[in-house]
Amino acid sequence: MATIALEKANESAADISQINKPVEVRVRVIRSRSEIEEIRSVWISMQRHPNADIDCYITLLESGSGKAWKPHILIVYRGGIPEAMLIGRVESTRLSLKIGYAELLKPRVRALVFIYGGLLGNASAENCELLAREAVKSLRNYVADIAFFNHLRADSNLYPALRSVPGFIIRDHFPSVQNHRIMQLPGTESEFWHTLSLKLRKNLRWKKLLKEHADDVKIHCFRKVSELDRMVKDVEQVAKTTYQRALRVGFSDDLEMRALFCLKARNGWLRAFVLYANDRPCAFWIGTIYQGTLHSDQMGYDPEYRAYSPGMYLVMRSIEGFRISDTEKEIRAVDFGMGDAEYKATLGNEEWEDASIYLFAPHARGLMLNSIRTPILLIDKVAKMILRKAQLLQQVKRVWRHRAQKTTGDK
Repeated sequence: MATIALEKANESAADISQINKPVEVRVRVIRSRSEIEEIRSVWISMQRHPNADIDCYITLLESGSGKAWKPHILIVYRGGIPEAMLIGRVESTRLSLKIGYAELLKPRVRALVFIYGGLLGNASAENCELLAREAVKSLRNYVADIAFFNHLRADSNLYPALRSVPGFIIRDHFPSVQNHRIMQLPGTESEFWHTLSLKLRKNLRWKKLLKEHADDVKIHCFRKVSELDRMVKDVEQVAKTTYQRALRVGFSDDLEMRALFCLKARNGWLRAFVLYANDRPCAFWIGTIYQGTLHSDQMGYDPEYRAYSPGMYLVMRSIEGFRISDTEKEIRAVDFGMGDAEYKATLGNEEWEDASIYLFAPHARGLMLNSIRTPILLIDKVAKMILRKAQLLQQVKRVWRHRAQKTTGDK
């Protein structure tokens, strides 16, 4: 009996030692296409945003300039089980240093870019601190000159980790913070219209559009691979007149965007709405349906139709159609994406803040870049603060955008 009791005591002690044994935690770095395929099932189980969808990532990696990119994906393993991921890539690009819209410098850099929507899985404080430390380690090991975290949710655990883990001299002292708005859709068409403010419902400037163009105003939704050539042609006719084109952002007809459109059309995700007046395209709105949400990707309108608010008309009528069409009942929300705008503030009924933040390599080039960038951003912040207090900031932005739009349209 004594022997049996001793054996049980030893077993209990062994069990306790196993319980008290620290769980192994490590961060793995994925750097190749073959390694991506090894983690495909894990990635798919965590992905929640089209921008961080594994097939979208691979499509960009294998098309156009993406062929020069190198994968750099961080995975936190706890006890051998993957818990969290941070999706990134290494690329050669330029760091734009601006005051307002005026670009002062544009040095070429090797950048470790962590993509929008790329924080996946269990984003606990502990896991996010591990990811932040691994990003700093990558910079220390000469992977890149800078690391860029693109529109990270400011209420995530990763944002404060990136503000505290890096040392003072490699830290971003002026992260860019913007509102991010979504619209949770009501169940019916009538409920949708009642969610709008009385001011918006009574002052619909597009009534003038309908009156002046009578029955020649229509909206077409492109969603099939067979429609892509016509879609790109009509959207480009509008996009080349927009201020976004002057900023070199927004829609562009290139290999990367074509490849993404094909992928999304094949998967049934693509929704490209184009507004026509007298058979002429005058506004477009391109989005991606993913897990019950329409994610807004690109938008623009021809400045010749500015007085009609064609962009707002297109968005409103398209969303209204979601409540009518049986095939679009799956859409429960519209995510208006990065950046803020007046129409987003009007339509959005849920919001948070996104922060874009940099880290700089603790080497000569990284430190030089941070030392140049910091004073430029300080001047930019002070100038915006003065304009905001004088209630002139939005007016200055509108004037500059109008000028950029006019310059683009004249080309």
